[in-house]
Amino acid sequence: MRSRPGLVLAVAVALALLPQAAPTQAAPRSFKIAVVSDVGGRGDLSFNDMAFKGGEDAERDFGVRMVELVSKVEADYVPNLTRAARDPDVQLIVGVGFLLSDALAQVARRFPDKNFVGIDTFAQSIVKEKFSAQYPLPNLMDIVYEEHKGSALVGALGALLAAQYAKPHIGGVFGIEIPVLWKFEIGYKWGARWATEWLAKNRPDKAFTYRKDFVLWTYTGTFSDIPKGYAAAKAMYAKNAVAVYNIAGPLGLGINQAVQEIAQSQKLRMGPPFWIGVDANQDWINPGFVIASMMKRVDRGVYYATRWVRDGQFRDLVRRTQGVVTLGIGTRIAGQLAEGISVSTLDDLDEFIRMGVQAERLTRKKVLPASPAEIKSKVKTMREAQPKWVWDAVADLEKKIREGQVTVPMVVTKPDIERWRGELGYRPRSFLAAAYRSPQR
Repeated sequence: MRSRPGLVLAVAVALALLPQAAPTQAAPRSFKIAVVSDVGGRGDLSFNDMAFKGGEDAERDFGVRMVELVSKVEADYVPNLTRAARDPDVQLIVGVGFLLSDALAQVARRFPDKNFVGIDTFAQSIVKEKFSAQYPLPNLMDIVYEEHKGSALVGALGALLAAQYAKPHIGGVFGIEIPVLWKFEIGYKWGARWATEWLAKNRPDKAFTYRKDFVLWTYTGTFSDIPKGYAAAKAMYAKNAVAVYNIAGPLGLGINQAVQEIAQSQKLRMGPPFWIGVDANQDWINPGFVIASMMKRVDRGVYYATRWVRDGQFRDLVRRTQGVVTLGIGTRIAGQLAEGISVSTLDDLDEFIRMGVQAERLTRKKVLPASPAEIKSKVKTMREAQPKWVWDAVADLEKKIREGQVTVPMVVTKPDIERWRGELGYRPRSFLAAAYRSPQR
């Protein structure tokens, strides 16, 4: 998921109206927004870059100006948020990632005239716990996502590919074990099991029974140690996993390294093995081997928040939702479609190739593996090489989720994660070295 990864404890959106907050004036059409990054900043090709992209899109469409404040260490969170709030022209301050939750709750209380948003945060929960008389803080919003639903889609994709290529496993490399990642984990496993049920009904020639050891998974305990991502993925591919899902942000570069070694040794031009990207459309990173990405549109969170401030809707939304807004599949906010979860497509690849171009400029290192045209051609060829029924099945699951025909479990508590792991599978004790075992197991 990301060096941040936006990680969130608060997940339910309460829609009951609370007592009327004091009326506020709409912000002027031309104003500044400030985006405070998590550790890592620009060039991470994931969570932070997505947030800055949302700010750039808001600049383009709403005429605002974005101030970028990069946090190099966690101690930078409060100073960066405070610096942004003290700028008289800044009307919206965005904190990117779970780890900024406490800092946002602290600084938002000090600057009641400024609007604060946390992406993947639980700042309002902190206010409720520590300052209950002020809950919900009227100038503070947590934006969270339906990661469990997107993870179900790519879990289904992985299982369908396992059926197509007669592989025994799919894999998942996770960062630090925290509740928002449980949403990814159980959604991914649930989607894999759903795919086996779909196969039994629609492609009995490819059907297999879901096993509790079908999904190989591990929490590495980090969002920044790329070699740990490599080691975890390498062990999964050694067990013949058809694809490995990156739920650890930059560790996806380690997963990619493991795939590259296999591709080079076997002289492969496309997968399997595959890996599955996260947050951004990461298909361009290794075209032909990234089968798809579970896109958690952090950019849209920043973009929508800016629009709500511009249109004078922000504080009313905080009041109506107790300060927690969820972006997902088919979600509508303030009467408008406001989605934040999807599986990557060819249509959205171009804008994320541009992200790689920008990362090259910022890091002064080669990032893109080929020209934009060649990247898109390879991704298109890879996708078309998969049977149509694979993509049809994923589309069928998405349709059922949108229409409420199926319910993907959203797991955020310890009892629930234990129960669902019991149903969908614990990691075998012998899997991976002790260094990569979950810290809570």
